[in-house]
Amino acid sequence: MTGSSALMAIGHILMCYTLFFSFHANKALGYGATVLESNKSHAPPSCSGTTTGLRVVHKYGPCSPSGLKKTPAVASQILAQDKLRVRAMNSRLHNRRTIGLEGEGTTDTYLQNDLPGAGNFLVSVGFGTPQKDFNLALDTGSYVTWVQCEPCTESPCPQQQNASLYYPSFSSTYSNAPCSPRCNYTQTYLDKSKSGGVFILDTVSIGQDYQIPEFIFLCAVPDKEIGDFGEADGILGLGLASSGDEFATYSLATQTANLFGRVFCHCLPSSGNSGYVYFGEKAREQCPFSGTYTRLLRNPVSGANYYFVNLIAITLGQKKVEVPSGILSSPGTIIDSGTVITHLPSSVYSELSQEFDRLMSEFPPANPSDDGVLKACYNLVDHDNAAIPEMVLHFENLDVHLDQTAVTWKGNGMSQVCFAFAAKEDEGDVTIIGNHQQQKLNMLFNIPYQRLEIGPVMMNKRQ
Repeated sequence: MTGSSALMAIGHILMCYTLFFSFHANKALGYGATVLESNKSHAPPSCSGTTTGLRVVHKYGPCSPSGLKKTPAVASQILAQDKLRVRAMNSRLHNRRTIGLEGEGTTDTYLQNDLPGAGNFLVSVGFGTPQKDFNLALDTGSYVTWVQCEPCTESPCPQQQNASLYYPSFSSTYSNAPCSPRCNYTQTYLDKSKSGGVFILDTVSIGQDYQIPEFIFLCAVPDKEIGDFGEADGILGLGLASSGDEFATYSLATQTANLFGRVFCHCLPSSGNSGYVYFGEKAREQCPFSGTYTRLLRNPVSGANYYFVNLIAITLGQKKVEVPSGILSSPGTIIDSGTVITHLPSSVYSELSQEFDRLMSEFPPANPSDDGVLKACYNLVDHDNAAIPEMVLHFENLDVHLDQTAVTWKGNGMSQVCFAFAAKEDEGDVTIIGNHQQQKLNMLFNIPYQRLEIGPVMMNKRQ
């Protein structure tokens, strides 16, 4: 590693350490508790964080390209979208072909992008020549990359382009995909939104470092009746693709295997900062080996394209709750950047939420979230020194100490601070570690070695 590369690596390590340990600067309020940030200042929040790598921003923070804010209505919408995504994931895992709302099913061909969800974390990716940048949702639960586009097959493309659409005919490096297995694609999502289009080839630019020629992605045409997918222009799919998947050769990991070696890392930011994604050797440099890792399990479900890990237990404050293995037909635990809230077995959630209630009993209760997903909520207005219990996720061979912001969810500012975990709707459903609990952590996915390294963490090395 060169001197400049070493300094850059140290800088990124210090940044994530600063993010992760910043809440410890407050005076401790006893064992296993930290001070909740009240954000009482009326000064507008500013964007901070890294300016290198593929920059990751929170859709509802000051770094957001759209300038959106997380209002109570938006917070409720996020949870509703998240609930639909979780249902869709479990439908895929259990091969439930009818996955619609209130009995309304779909019969379209499955693509791993079962549901975009809330799409809280965005990255800017360039398409075509000349390059046009689009904000894509970062998703480790999807393996196909797509962008909203207008192929102009039925009529000439308009001279006045829609800034949120990619126009293949305006790119000098565009060409048709080899159509294996097929080019045309249509998908109806669980929330009744639709995505259809055609697979094409064009140059894709990832950050300032990589231009990938003849990259195959989905040119997705928004459904005119249903609408588009919100602020995201598409999805950057970082998920796995097994050899039996119909579109396996179109995954980013497969198409860039020689370039990146199927290795990447990300640091998801809090709403007030920016994070990053790195690939290949730069991922190893910027997210160096922390000394301990947990195994990425071979997919326990045929056709599943998620990152499975072995979650053993969870500690809240001083209470440690074991996560039973082999719960009914549950396939295990998934790490997913597209899901927001962590979903746990009901027995585990019950014990943890009861402990949260006990530790927060001095504060007045607040109403649960509108959709009922988050139940343990408290009103912390005028309680600037509220102690939030510390939390540790115990994976096989790895203990991950969560940031204070990952333990709670603010549905309506300080007046509705909820325990940011939910019970699974069905005991046979998969346990999911959502992106809210992944904030301010370096997470390095080493697919060839089947390792997930997470840091900076305070951990007991059990190698």
